[in-house]
Amino acid sequence: MKLGFSAVTVVIALVGGGFACGSSSSGGASGSSSGALAEAGTYDAPAPQSEAGSADAPAPVDHGAPSGTYPAFPPGFAQLKDQGGHVMKSPVIVAITWNSDASQATFDAFADAIGGTTYWKTACSEYGVGPAVSGAVNHVHIATPPPATILDSDIQAMVSANAGGAPDGGVPEGGAPDAGAPSWPAPSQDTIYAFFLPPGTSLQTQTFGGSGTQDACAAGEGGYHDQVTAAGVTTAYAVVPSCTFPGSANTAMQQTTMSMSHELLEASTDAQPSSGAAYLGFDDDHFSFDYFQELQTENGDACEFYRDSFFERKETTPVPFDAWVQRTWSNASAAAGHNPCVPAPEGEPYFNVTPLEQQAVNVTLPSLVSPLLPGLSPNTKGFKGAAGKSVTFAVGFYSDGPTSGPWSVSVAAGNPLLGSKSLIEQYNPSTVTASIDLASGQNGQKAYVTVDIKATGTLFAGEIVTVTSTLNGRSHYMPVWIAGN
Repeated sequence: MKLGFSAVTVVIALVGGGFACGSSSSGGASGSSSGALAEAGTYDAPAPQSEAGSADAPAPVDHGAPSGTYPAFPPGFAQLKDQGGHVMKSPVIVAITWNSDASQATFDAFADAIGGTTYWKTACSEYGVGPAVSGAVNHVHIATPPPATILDSDIQAMVSANAGGAPDGGVPEGGAPDAGAPSWPAPSQDTIYAFFLPPGTSLQTQTFGGSGTQDACAAGEGGYHDQVTAAGVTTAYAVVPSCTFPGSANTAMQQTTMSMSHELLEASTDAQPSSGAAYLGFDDDHFSFDYFQELQTENGDACEFYRDSFFERKETTPVPFDAWVQRTWSNASAAAGHNPCVPAPEGEPYFNVTPLEQQAVNVTLPSLVSPLLPGLSPNTKGFKGAAGKSVTFAVGFYSDGPTSGPWSVSVAAGNPLLGSKSLIEQYNPSTVTASIDLASGQNGQKAYVTVDIKATGTLFAGEIVTVTSTLNGRSHYMPVWIAGN
């Protein structure tokens, strides 16, 4: 996405270990713990609290049992909503680079190949997106020296002028245009003008609230995409700066292709986000996922917080391809109980927990949210827990195949991947502690989460708690909405 509630557009910095898993959330939310019992089924979970805060009569606690049915519980994963906007059927990638950039040929080759890979097909075919093409006719090589800084308005002006007006020095590979003709390939609704900014050019993006600009790399932003009108046609563009991030071993070139894969796949599935969103935002029952994602919820955003979403993809057929890319969200994979971020990593089967018997609850939607997530409903699913009271709910362990053993679980208020770096928590402070009655489990078992609430979030009248599942160094997350009204 271009602009949103969060300052993080593509949080590539997460790959470098900038955030620690399992930490408590910010804004006053605190407390995360896991059970200390080693054997499932041997401990009576705390009795659920009534609305008045008094314990109900003790009842036998059902911790389930390991199951050979995979997944043992229907996964409670969100689904990206189709808002009805334009989805590209046949994307055309116009790769825009500067002659001074030593990676120019690499970026041209990346644009040429990515749309014909199995990676691309796996990531976006379920949304109706077909293969993308580029090629020499869609390579724009800019001969003039790159600017020291560049704004979004500059990017839009370049597209408008060159794709539908007088040339300014950008020449398509293979020859110069006719005198007076636009110098870049003509726009269409399926065209993406992909700007690979060179080293030394600072992409200036808007700070939250629009009070100024900031260097995108310094702010942890890997890029964005949006729409622009050129020659009377609404067309798409994507912009990625040349960044390296503290703690990351990836080169600037690798960071660029990771970010560009994210933006190209988002632009294809949500081509006109400013005027007519397509796949943007999660379904009404899963506001918890919108909140977890800091209201950044296109298919690329939905997987950007996870370390294992960024990887080197190597293919020999149908086209040769070797580049660093990002996994993106799959509705089909999530609904089936598989890893929602595809192509899924090889090795350990996917595992997680899912909340059981969620209730119909509400979320307060401040006015600033509507422009970011059109069509967002105040009616969602979760559990009600007013200030000064507690709520207990069950989660079911599930996996899509036999795992190497039980996986550990912990629970924390907020998004444990962001912690104090969460912008949404700063605007929605709460004081919530959470605990879970088992330390580990496997497919078919159940655990019980108890949330003690001193104060729910003031802006959204609620807060999330997130259950983290970890096995063999890999973690997966399940956010659950705790409504204060």
